[in-house]
Amino acid sequence: MGVFDGCLLACDIDGTLVINGKIPERNKEAINFFIKEGGHFSIATGRSVAAFRNILDELGNIAPCIVTNGCIIYDYNHCKILHEEALSINDYKIAKEIKNTDKNIGIEIHSGATVIGYNQTQESIDHQVYEGLNALEIDFEEASKYIWNKVLFLLDNKEDLEFIIDFVTAFEFECDFIETTATIDNRKRLYFEMIPRNINKATGLRKLAEILKINRGCIYAIGDYYNDLDMIKKADIGAAVADSPDDIKLQADFVAGRCEDGAVADFINYLFMKRKDAKDGFSN
Repeated sequence: MGVFDGCLLACDIDGTLVINGKIPERNKEAINFFIKEGGHFSIATGRSVAAFRNILDELGNIAPCIVTNGCIIYDYNHCKILHEEALSINDYKIAKEIKNTDKNIGIEIHSGATVIGYNQTQESIDHQVYEGLNALEIDFEEASKYIWNKVLFLLDNKEDLEFIIDFVTAFEFECDFIETTATIDNRKRLYFEMIPRNINKATGLRKLAEILKINRGCIYAIGDYYNDLDMIKKADIGAAVADSPDDIKLQADFVAGRCEDGAVADFINYLFMKRKDAKDGFSN
């Protein structure tokens, strides 16, 4: 039996597993060790189904993943959606109204494995190149025929973020909004997401643990930003990255090093030592 038999580790991508599109070697080696020892390693991300094939190629045979901030549980080994949550069609109009403003706000609509570039800007193009997405460019009428799991608003600056936060208050809506980020070309990008109400990475983690029949006390999670916070808190052991905001680190059971130094490896080493109750764990 492996040390991590019956365990699930859910890991955020940007700023946790990956920095500027690259996985530190320490992280890859530690993840391989976790899987070899019987653990289920899963990605928990705001990215869409099609947005991290290159990462999957580097990690190999991992567990089903929590994508679009908990809206979809996707089995990449069998190319199958195991669970799905969707936005109310009544909220679609919010994207249309934001496009009609004079602000330069990119808008992506995520529907299963399809990404719709509803309002293409340089920020949205940078994002699609970074994640390897081939966005479908169609109008609102055509886009409305799709099931929307999430809408991603891509912003040029903090002023546009403040604008959109204020703008959506004018609507009656059935969804939730969250702020997220990604570091692309060494610059932190600002995003604002519209997702189904009461759905997040934590709800996705619970659903995945149910699907995989994970043992009580064996659910772990690591992240670096506010869309990871519920997942970190709800996990049996939750970790934050060193560069996370202070209020997130305060809620974590363990604070790892920086992403570029192998934060995920730090956490796996910590978990290994706790499970083995020994001084020496897996490290590089």
